[in-house]
Amino acid sequence: MCVDTAIRAEIRVSVQDRRASDRAAGHLAVGVLIDGDQVLVPNPPERLLDPHADLEVVVFPVGLEERLPVEVAPVWKWRRFALTDQAPLALIASLGHASGYSSQVGRVDAAALAEGIEAAGGDLWEALRRQRVVTDDAHVVDDDLLRRVGELEQAQREPRRAEHRFDSLRELTGGFCILFCFCQPHGPR
Repeated sequence: MCVDTAIRAEIRVSVQDRRASDRAAGHLAVGVLIDGDQVLVPNPPERLLDPHADLEVVVFPVGLEERLPVEVAPVWKWRRFALTDQAPLALIASLGHASGYSSQVGRVDAAALAEGIEAAGGDLWEALRRQRVVTDDAHVVDDDLLRRVGELEQAQREPRRAEHRFDSLRELTGGFCILFCFCQPHGPR
């Protein structure tokens, strides 16, 4: 899909247990947004492989700026990538909707990445860092950050309120027409 109009910001991706009491308790693994609706989870922990796990993905800006959204997306499909006789090296989560953020990675050469994984002893995170596909700290998500993410997420769920005051009904209805399309509909009803 390759979303080009996405928000460019330093982000983190947390794979979460949806049933947990808060974002810190729910954190299971760090992922990397590799496309608008795809998250790579290098070296996935065993608990992500449970087919009955109730998981979601949280994408958030590192700086936790109020103007940048905390996104929560369901996963509609998991893809496992493993050598025949080994545990998965990676999982890729297909999200239920695209993120508004831009991908955390650039172009990757498949052959060079395979060599990098082998040189890193099978550690995909390390191979990605060594090849500068991800930043050195892309895998760092601590409990304090996750608690603050939860607080920002709650604050962003509160509807914003704006008050518009006018001197007359004509100005008031004119204000409607400036903000909304019902004064000049987009076609017959």
